[in-house]
Amino acid sequence: MTTAADRYAATYDAALQAGRLFDHNRPGDRWAELAAEFRMDPRRALDGNLSALAEYLNSTDTLVDVGAGAGRVSLAMASRVAEVVAVEPSAGMREQFVASRDEAGIANARVVADWWMDCAETGDIVHLADVTYFVREIVPFITKLHNSASHRVMITVWNPTPGDVDLFPRRLLFGEAPPKWPGMPELVAVLWEMGLLPHVRPLPDHPWWLPEAAGGLSDEDAVQLTMRMLESEDDPLRERVASNMDDLFERDADGLTPRWLNAMREVLITWETGGRALMEERC
Repeated sequence: MTTAADRYAATYDAALQAGRLFDHNRPGDRWAELAAEFRMDPRRALDGNLSALAEYLNSTDTLVDVGAGAGRVSLAMASRVAEVVAVEPSAGMREQFVASRDEAGIANARVVADWWMDCAETGDIVHLADVTYFVREIVPFITKLHNSASHRVMITVWNPTPGDVDLFPRRLLFGEAPPKWPGMPELVAVLWEMGLLPHVRPLPDHPWWLPEAAGGLSDEDAVQLTMRMLESEDDPLRERVASNMDDLFERDADGLTPRWLNAMREVLITWETGGRALMEERC
């Protein structure tokens, strides 16, 4: 019998084999050269998505942030909890986290240099953003999240995932159907299969990392966005994009909005653990 976990792993394998998914098990720091792009002011006003996460936090909580990156989420939450523990295997990301923390004068945040499955940290809340796409063995990973949180697990993913934002233009322009990343549907199916019934909450804001999703683009900017999504500078492709603008974009008085991005949203998947352990963690 094929399980939801089997289907999750098969989705991961197909994306990895097609070269569409990054394998965290490969040596080297994949994120080092990108780390600075994930650093944001910890003292900034919270956007709609972060405000939704903050609703679940208490001032006495220890917040464990799995795959914390440069602290985009957890450092912004530091003033709302007793302690932040950032679990981050990338040295480049840890460097940005520490620099951002220290420049902001945040004293209640520390960073741990571990991959999550090797980490012994526990807390009241365990949070992770954009991590599950890169995890093949999802059941032991989720089990460890659950058993490490005395109160709640909070997972955010993008729907569609960051790796799938080019699927619509590829289907339209090339007739391709590349493998998808494992995303929200596959993850929720696994949680249900594990006996967990999470609250699935779409969050309000467009991707912080893709401002073009909000629209208002000129024709030239719209073509450039599509070419960037397709990772191409080919002139014949540029002409094909320009001739398919009405299918790729919606046009209004403010400009063009990508049809394949305007409904893209971050989704919060969360549940209370109640201090009840799941099955023994399996590797």
